[in-house]
Amino acid sequence: MEPRARLVRSLLRLILAAALLSAPVFLVAEEFGGEAVLRVLLSNGVCAVGCWLLLRALAAGRVELAARTLVWGLLLLVAGLASSNGEPVHVNVINFMLVTLLAAVALGPRALVVAGSLSAVVMLGIAWAQAVPRPGEDLLEARLEAIAQFLPTWCVVVMVLWHHLRSAQRTA
Repeated sequence: MEPRARLVRSLLRLILAAALLSAPVFLVAEEFGGEAVLRVLLSNGVCAVGCWLLLRALAAGRVELAARTLVWGLLLLVAGLASSNGEPVHVNVINFMLVTLLAAVALGPRALVVAGSLSAVVMLGIAWAQAVPRPGEDLLEARLEAIAQFLPTWCVVVMVLWHHLRSAQRTA
């Protein structure tokens, strides 16, 4: 098996294990109601089934399909969950970072920039919609403050990763 296929297989196995092992943790951590249970079962179930299907595609030699579907499918899942879970945007930054790192590792610098940019846009939208002004603060100020809490660091991290990948390509 070629190195990239081994990498993608390892990533898929790790994410499959995480989806299966974290489901009970999420069920205990969430308020144990019908909606929370359904949300965990759907998100973790979709992730687990998706990884299993991608492992099958990978076994059939479809490395590129498996890698791309993993990254962009996870980005859709994370964006959907982050947009609907009602949690502050900063709680979801780590999930977007995971997908952005996967894009960098599995697909390269261009995918890193696309995943990082799309993630930033989704997080900007969430921060913009969720901002609640403190007494004496206007809504725009609250929105800008929410965005400033994650966006500059987010951009620096994505650019550091991009620079590292580009440097590695030049020296290879």
